[in-house]
Amino acid sequence: MSAVPVQLRLVEPSAPPAAEPPVAETPVAETIAAETLAEIASGRFGAGIAGPRETIEQAFLAMGRGLMAGARLLSDISDAHRDMALEFEGEAFLSGVAQIGLLRDEVGRVLEGIASGDAEIARLDETTRQVRVPLEQMEASIRLLGLVAVNARIVAAGIGSDQNDLNAFTSEMAGIAAEALGTVRSIAEVHDRVCHGVAETRRSQAAFSRDHWRIMTEIRDRLDADLQSLEAQRAQAAEHAGKSAALAAGIGAEVGTAVAAVQAGDMTRQRLEHVEAILARLGAAVERDGAPRLAALLGPLAAEQLRATHEDFTEELAQFVAALEAMRVDADAVLRAGTERAGRTLAASGEALAALVRDLQSIGPLLEDDARNRESARRLAERAADAMQKMMSRIDVLERTEHDVRLLGLNMAIRCSGLGDRASGLRVIAKELGGIAAETSAAALRIRALLVGAQQTVADTRRRAAEGRGVEGDPAVAAGQLETVLDRLQAHGATLAEACPRTIALLDQTAGQAHRISASGEGWPGLVARLGLSRGAPAPEEVAAFGDLLADLRRLYTMQKERDLHDAILGLPRPADEGDEAPAGAADEGEIDGFLF
Repeated sequence: MSAVPVQLRLVEPSAPPAAEPPVAETPVAETIAAETLAEIASGRFGAGIAGPRETIEQAFLAMGRGLMAGARLLSDISDAHRDMALEFEGEAFLSGVAQIGLLRDEVGRVLEGIASGDAEIARLDETTRQVRVPLEQMEASIRLLGLVAVNARIVAAGIGSDQNDLNAFTSEMAGIAAEALGTVRSIAEVHDRVCHGVAETRRSQAAFSRDHWRIMTEIRDRLDADLQSLEAQRAQAAEHAGKSAALAAGIGAEVGTAVAAVQAGDMTRQRLEHVEAILARLGAAVERDGAPRLAALLGPLAAEQLRATHEDFTEELAQFVAALEAMRVDADAVLRAGTERAGRTLAASGEALAALVRDLQSIGPLLEDDARNRESARRLAERAADAMQKMMSRIDVLERTEHDVRLLGLNMAIRCSGLGDRASGLRVIAKELGGIAAETSAAALRIRALLVGAQQTVADTRRRAAEGRGVEGDPAVAAGQLETVLDRLQAHGATLAEACPRTIALLDQTAGQAHRISASGEGWPGLVARLGLSRGAPAPEEVAAFGDLLADLRRLYTMQKERDLHDAILGLPRPADEGDEAPAGAADEGEIDGFLF
């Protein structure tokens, strides 16, 4: 930042009134050494001020930029902590978690369905197997009925050729036996197909259960555990984000305070420029009349302004360095702790999310296998239902057969009662027909009862297979949502991993610059000594003689402290229109804003 342009102008002293004796000029040796005055005139003396001023200006500009960059990084860090917590409240995460909850419940229903399906198929298999025993008993009874029909025909033939009704009885008996045997065999054929289908389905169901039960149970348990973990991570992330954001904001406020303190550099620059302006006016007057008198005024004035500037710069810089070092220590502890907390949150959440993504990706094929398994059970149930219906209709035929056999036996017994002893053999056959009818009826009832139970099992199987299991959406979509959340969490973690060390490095760099710049004013006390300090206020007439020049210098000042020193050195009263100095930084707020931004 360049120095304030100054037009060097020497104001000639006013001629004293004739009645007053001339004021004797003070020798140069009593104010400023000749060689020092020569250096002032050549500009070499002022270079001892301008050089450090430029160094201080550039250093404070660099420190200001560093602090502002640190403030922006702290804002990024605070935003990253906040955004990490917000990810756990975002639509993608909440939707994904809700979908996971539904999938977990669906896996639980699949497991229940597997258990129910196994039990239903096992019950159907057992029931259909139980049908075989009464079916074989019925077949044996029907075969016996055929043998009885043959014997009845032989006995009837021995009774006499005129017994046509007996021949009709035996013929009808043989027809009933043949028809019943065909019915039993058709039932047996249907039963064999059902048994074969049920056995195949049971083997398939057992293989599915064996392959999927353990896996799906583990997935369901992991989904439940991961959901609980994510809920804990969600709460922990919010807590960590609040703490880290508050701490980072606190450090940011300290950085803001340090940034405001950078105005010390700008104030020092301005004050040094004003000292240079004083020396410039003195240097311009070296070859003119009245130079020794002006040097006696401006030398002590420049010396006091430079001394006060050096004193204030040293004090303010020491405070700035101390505050900066304390802030750096606090920031290092806070940022590292916040980054570690965020890292733990990211690691735990990332592990849970990655596990969920893997489980979600594996759920799809398992649910598809379950759908195929249920479809197989549905087809079996459909076939079994048709077979059961056929067998029930044939049982109806056999029950009518039992009725016909009983009726035939009754009619035969009635006919035999009129034949006397000749029909004793047929009476035995008629009695045997009653026993066969009873056995057939018992077997038919047993088969019907079993088939009714099997039909109920088939209905349960059909209902379970037809139940629309599944959830809205797709596990792959939920996995994609969680992967998106995980990617963003990792991006926030990367921001923290990069921004935190950079912030610490910037604060270290700024502290180092502050330490180095503290040596910039080490040569100023020597310059002050060469300029000479005031031994008391100069004579009022001397001040009045250069009143315009001194007033021009006073108007250059931007700080009340400079004006007060100016007035004290020259013995001038404080102007009535100047109030107390504004609080530090308040008067120059626009100036510091322009400096930083």
